[in-house]
Formats: sequence, structure tokens, C-alpha cells
Amino acid sequence: MLRGSRLASLYIHIPFCAKKCGYCDFYSLVVNDEPDVDRYGTRSSAVVNTRFINGYIDALINEWAMYEFAGILDRRGVDTIYIGGGTPSLMDIDAWERLDEKLFSRIDKAGIKEWSVECNPESFCMDKAKAYSKSGVTRLTFGVQSLNDGELALCGRIHNSARALEAVSEKRLSAMFDSIGVDIIYGLPGQSVDTLDATLSSVLSIPHVKHLSAYELTIAKNTPFGRRGKKLPLPDEDVAAEMYELIGKRCSERGMAQYEVSNYALPGHESAHNKAYWSHKPYVGLGASAHSYIHPKRWGNVRDAERYISMISSNKRPVDFEEALTDGELAEETLLLGLRSVAGINKREFETLCGAESEREARLRGYIETGLLVDSGERLIPTSKGMLFADMMARGFI
Repeated sequence: MLRGSRLASLYIHIPFCAKKCGYCDFYSLVVNDEPDVDRYGTRSSAVVNTRFINGYIDALINEWAMYEFAGILDRRGVDTIYIGGGTPSLMDIDAWERLDEKLFSRIDKAGIKEWSVECNPESFCMDKAKAYSKSGVTRLTFGVQSLNDGELALCGRIHNSARALEAVSEKRLSAMFDSIGVDIIYGLPGQSVDTLDATLSSVLSIPHVKHLSAYELTIAKNTPFGRRGKKLPLPDEDVAAEMYELIGKRCSERGMAQYEVSNYALPGHESAHNKAYWSHKPYVGLGASAHSYIHPKRWGNVRDAERYISMISSNKRPVDFEEALTDGELAEETLLLGLRSVAGINKREFETLCGAESEREARLRGYIETGLLVDSGERLIPTSKGMLFADMMARGFI
């Protein structure tokens, strides 16, 4: 349990989407008036309408109350909030205001140093932005993914490039929020270095965009893309590597520094919430499929919104699994996360985690000589190229 000055990051999962994207492996439900199968063959047993969404919001409020009653969290125990999904901006203003009145009001907002909300261009509007700002939200991040209409269509995105630019470019946002971020994906079907460059040029030309998350497309089996397999016209590995280098170059030209393998920001605009995850700070997740970690325990909620609501209504913890991390597992995660970020890993901590066996020392020297790591004296810091090989290096050390 969190006591005294220990603070946690709070994640709230809003699992509702207007449509399921071809690559998405996050837990989400398509909003509809009757259970059916969407265009990608994803079946939902729930009737996801306003009534269902309201019931889910009630469950979120009651899950917070469970943590409060158990003494795990209190109004002064949270310093970052992240509302993710799904598509949080799909909620109407009434739903947001219910969350604000019944859940956010239980948190000391004066102690929040960062509060983010994920938005999609097609469901975002300035009235919602005003409601977020009034509640105390400090940061919006837009799921743009691409500004090429052909790429967006292949991914199953609802918005087009014009709508995305209209939403992100809204000048009033700069006065309402400390930071605006954009998410893109590279390695998309049909994408070229030139189309990626066009997306980057447009996004990074917007003055108030201060953060960029650029994720390489990964394809999970149980997604529409996964079921199409080798039929997708994907860029090869060399092109994907060229795209990664281009992203770093364009961000650097804009003054954005890479601070994690997929994240770039102007100074002072790094995601404090995500950095909390990477440093094994305590975090609590509310909602279906949300995960939590308070050392040494980690647990995850059920990946089913109906079951989640039912369990909360029965005053049961909506937990699907719970585990205690061993020292070895924690060491592996610490090493891997350190090698994925510009912070790197303290050399003393490295020796504690990995020892100083001759084979490991030889590998370490090899990674430094090949330009994957830099020895700063006190820390081992991955280069931009090295971050791409974080998994490989971690396996070599552990």
C-alpha cells in the first residue's frame, strides 16, 4: 500500500471506439446499438451505447472508491493522470463531467503535475477541450498516425488528413494546455519514406506541438492485420530503419530530443506519466484491462467491460491476474527499460543486476565499440541506434 510521501500515477482506461483499427491490439469495444461483428470480424457481445458507457463510468468511480477504502490511494496520493483507450474523446461532455464530479473531485488536483487525455481527431471538439481544461487537464495527445489519406484508409482510421490537421492545429489549444502531443506510426502498409516525411513535416510545423510519439508498426496475431499476414504491403526492414533515422533527424531539426526509443519532446515536455512507468514508480490502473504495480506486486484487470462492471457491482476486485515480481524479473525489466531510454542505467546498478563476468564485460565493450552504448563514466547510455536493440542487449546481459 502507498503511505506517507509515496505517490502513484493513475491510469484510466476508456475502452470505447467508433471503429476498430486494423493494427490495434488494445482492449476496446465498438460503440453500437446491438451486438454484432464489425468490418474486421471482431465480435462484441456488449451493446455499447450511452447506457452501457454510463454504467462503465459508474464502475470506474466505484473502483477508485475500493482503492480509497483499502488505503491504497487517497486524494493526495496521485501526481500524474493518464486517460487512455480506446478513444477517451469519444465520451460526451456529460460523461466527462460525471467523472469529474464523482472521481476527479476525490483527487487533490493541486498536486497533479501532469494530466493527459488521448484524443482522436474525429471525436475531438473545442467544447470537449474546454471541459478537459476546466477539470485541470494539462496535456492532450492526438492519435494522428499518418497524414496520408491512403495510409489512413488502409489502417481503418475514420479521420482523414484534413480533419487531423484541423484538430491539432487549433490555435486556442496553446492557451489551454501546457503541452500538445501527436502520435504517429511508421512502417504502415503502403508507406514510403517520402510519405512519412510529409507527415512529419506537417505535424512538426505546428508551433504548439511539443511532443511526438513515433511507434513502429507491430502486428499482433489477433488483429485484422495479423489475420492478413503476408498479404500486407509492408516496408522492408531497411526502409523501416531509414524511417526511424528520418524521424530522429526531423525531430532534432525542430529542437525535440529523443528521450525513449519511440518518444521525442521539446525540453520540459517529456511525458512524466510514461517516465513513471519506465522507472518502476507505483501506478494504479482503473478500468477493464488496466494494469497496476505497487512493489513487489503487479496485477491486471479483466479484459472484458461487461465482466468488469459486473464484478465492481458485486463489490469484487475486477482482477484477472496478480503476481509478485521476483528480484530477477525486476532486474531484467529495469535493465530493458533503462536501455530503451536516454537515461540509460547507472553502472553500479548494472553490475549489481548483471555482475561483472568476463563474457558480459566483453559484450559490453562490443556494444560500446559498435556504437550501441556510450559509457559516460557513471552511466551506460544507449545511442538512438542502440535503443532499437535494447531487447537484444538486455538478453545478452541477463
